[in-house]
Formats: sequence, C-alpha cells, structure tokens
Amino acid sequence: MYGKGIAKGLAMTAKHLFRKPVTVQFPEETRPIPARARTNLLWFDERCTGCSTCAQACPDGCILVQTAPNPDGTLEKVRYEIDFRLCMYCGLCAEACPYEAIQVGGRLDDAVYVFDNMYRDKHALTVFARDYLRRTRAALHQVETAAVPLVQTSIEVGQSK
Repeated sequence: MYGKGIAKGLAMTAKHLFRKPVTVQFPEETRPIPARARTNLLWFDERCTGCSTCAQACPDGCILVQTAPNPDGTLEKVRYEIDFRLCMYCGLCAEACPYEAIQVGGRLDDAVYVFDNMYRDKHALTVFARDYLRRTRAALHQVETAAVPLVQTSIEVGQSK
C-alpha cells in the first residue's frame, strides 16, 4: 500500500528532474502577458464624462470622482483619482463604464518602493495611459473617438431598422 504511493511520488520527481526550469528572472526577462489579463487600469481623459459609474461599481471604493457643472450642461472633471493601494484589479469599473474611459490592461511592471506612490491622480493616470499606448504602438484614434455610450449606440441602431 505505501510502497506504491512512494513509487508514484519518486516517478513524478524523476520526471521533473530532467525538465528545463520554468523560472523567469523577472526584471531582465518577462513572460508574455495574455491580452485579457487584468494587469492594470488605463484611464482616458478624452472619453471620460465624469458620470462616476466606475466609482459606484468599485467594491473597494478606491476611485474618487469629483465634478463641477459647466455652463453648457457637461461636467468638468475636477478630480479623478485611483488608489491602487486598495484596488484588487477586479475590472468591475471597466465593465460599468459606458464610455470605455477606464479599461483593464496596461503594463505589469509598476511596482514601487514607496507605498504612497500607488495613489494616482488624473494627470498621472493620463501619463500612464499615454505611455502605455506609445510603448505598445496602439492606435490613438481609437482612444480619441467621441464619447458615445455603447448602450445608446445599440439602441439607435435598433431604432433605425
């Protein structure tokens, strides 16, 4: 009874003994990151209307949106901040945003030595998103399109039939 289990364990050890190790030396080498991985949050100021649905959908409460009304009826984003110290990268804010102003993606190498540097305001978030787009050579015209909610577009298409 015990001899068969020990033999299976030793066979598994011998099988892995001659394999190439899968350890990645992180700063020098990086693994390919899947496209749908929840690595970071990208926020695009051009698409954001300040509706704060992302802040309402966040279970951790790490998104702060403060707006002020403009004379033309739109909202001016006075403050937009994400506290990545609290964020669990669930992606619920990206799912809730009807304008795709906040998206899951971005680089994974944003480790910091000072814990307070993980609190980013709208200027740092914009620089972070632009840097990611520049590094990945993503098309800027996709980000700078007009802020039209996806739900409204599908309704309008349905009414035109």
